[in-house]
Amino acid sequence: MATIKPEILERNFISTPRKITSAILSLCNDINSTETPVVVSVHPDKDAIVSECFNNVSDKVRRDGGSLLYGWTIWEWSRVFIEAEHHAVWEKDGKLVDITPKVNGERKVLFLPDPARTYDSEGQKRIINIKRNLGRFPSVAAWIAATGEYQAACERNSVGNVISFDPQEMQAFQHMLMNTRLTVIVDLAAETKPRERCFCTSGKEYRKCCSKFIRFGV
Repeated sequence: MATIKPEILERNFISTPRKITSAILSLCNDINSTETPVVVSVHPDKDAIVSECFNNVSDKVRRDGGSLLYGWTIWEWSRVFIEAEHHAVWEKDGKLVDITPKVNGERKVLFLPDPARTYDSEGQKRIINIKRNLGRFPSVAAWIAATGEYQAACERNSVGNVISFDPQEMQAFQHMLMNTRLTVIVDLAAETKPRERCFCTSGKEYRKCCSKFIRFGV
């Protein structure tokens, strides 16, 4: 039994992988077997908008030349899952640059080129993220399913960049996402020793980080 403070949900758990693992290579091979993932530096363009990579890069190409390269950003929640997010970077003179600012300030990303997988700029429909469970905790499957259902619902209820949700449906999704995510966090906490690296992205020891949000045996 555990009690957990909701403030833990404000922590960041997902970021650029620290290393390219066999699981990451397997995911990338399943998505596009003709390319390998590469590390790309993030240098946000002054006019770029978070989460609007396709428009950001298209505008950059019109202003400064170069070209848009489609592909996937690879994200990781250590011990939990890896994820591929449809993305675009700017390419010029053989160099790749990610010009889109990141929510959590990452300075580099792991990028898998996939030129054939383009963005529907007319319908503005995004491709659902591809997640792969790392198989360590049974609770992860429910959380991945919940996020997939939510992303699919967002696309069904969107026109362009505007998403219209029934308030009760949105509340139900938020409740499902929160509960499944908290279950994963509790499972992670139970298997993390005090001096081990915390399962968030702080880089601190667990005892000096997210342990303050979780108490077991109460």
